[in-house]
Amino acid sequence: MRFEFLIGMRYLRARRKERFVSLIAAISLAGVMLGTFALSVDLSVMSGFEEDLHQRLLAFTPHLTIQAPAGRPLDSAALEARLRTLSGVVGTAPYISGQVLLASAETATSGGYVKSGAVMRGVVAPQNPVLADMAQALTPNALAALGSLHPVTVGSGAQRRTVDLPAVILGKSLAADLDVGPGDIVTVISPTSFGAAADVPRLKRFVVGGLLHSGMAEYDASLLFVNLQQAQALAGDSPQFEHGVEVRLADVLQAPAMRQRIARMLGPEYSVSDWTQTNIGLFSGLKLETFTHFLVLLLIVLVAAFNIVATLVMVVMERRKEVAILQAMGAPSNAVAAIFLFEGALLGVVGTLAGVGAGFIASYLIGKYHLIHLPPDVFMVSAVPARLYPANFLLVAAAAIALCVCAALYPAWQARSLSPVEVIRYE
Repeated sequence: MRFEFLIGMRYLRARRKERFVSLIAAISLAGVMLGTFALSVDLSVMSGFEEDLHQRLLAFTPHLTIQAPAGRPLDSAALEARLRTLSGVVGTAPYISGQVLLASAETATSGGYVKSGAVMRGVVAPQNPVLADMAQALTPNALAALGSLHPVTVGSGAQRRTVDLPAVILGKSLAADLDVGPGDIVTVISPTSFGAAADVPRLKRFVVGGLLHSGMAEYDASLLFVNLQQAQALAGDSPQFEHGVEVRLADVLQAPAMRQRIARMLGPEYSVSDWTQTNIGLFSGLKLETFTHFLVLLLIVLVAAFNIVATLVMVVMERRKEVAILQAMGAPSNAVAAIFLFEGALLGVVGTLAGVGAGFIASYLIGKYHLIHLPPDVFMVSAVPARLYPANFLLVAAAAIALCVCAALYPAWQARSLSPVEVIRYE
């Protein structure tokens, strides 16, 4: 072992008259450990929330959406056949989307409500290859309910009768606004009803077959799903509704590249978008929040790094005579600087390994045993998720060690600049 390392480790040991210096070194070590621990756990939790958000969002959001040219009929079968020839495409299905009005029926306990601005999505149900994972965001058997009619008793007294109604899936908050639940009747009104006076109003009654709980207020308060045939009856030939094809990919991360490929294949008249574009604001905000957390918690490590500066400066002042003797014996200035750089690196490495190791264990326990519970009716998860990505832990370790080594540069330069003659003369 080089003598710089031996001397550096000896300088950090406490002697009776230097215990204060070693106490400051221990505090610096604890600061680095605490900072890296908090940073490791925070990145694991944020990664868990982001991954859970991806899974929930992609359960009812297609990887790619292809919208037909406005005013032109869509041959969805021919378009799907072309798309299935592309490698990476595992499922396609037609869809209809547009704004509608909703009205709930008057009951003994409710006078009925009208909700404007809801987004209706007509999808193939129940066997939809694009929305294969949608059931995880729905109440049980909700998706299967879209594929059939359901007998419902309407009217009162002598006017009571049984009718067969199609099902609709409402966002959880949207259903709460309308004061309806599974089994209740709602009326969907197409905006094409408000055109010319000669137009026949397009409206249809549905029975609530299930609820969507995505955990995101924007979707839960404005989204509803109906069967594709029922959506076609409401939309008609209105240009206010989007007609297109949804696509599911084998690898969701390839969506941007596949979007460009399909756009070139179909031409500029088709509008092609992927899930990263549809939710760019949400994911950009989440990444910004994660980066902000990283910077804020890195300040803890930075404070510990300043403690390392103070510790090493005090060591240099305490060891002026020993440093001068080393230089007088022929030790080069770079070797003297290496002693104190090694001390800073040693504090950083030991504190970082302890902190990152403890953070890894804590993150593993939080993710596996769900140690931190959340109210499921407020958050989209019932417990704090955590995902262990090696890149996160390596990033924390690299940042912490780099800060500690940089903190040792000034004390090392100060020790390197000592003049043996001047020190020995006055000591």
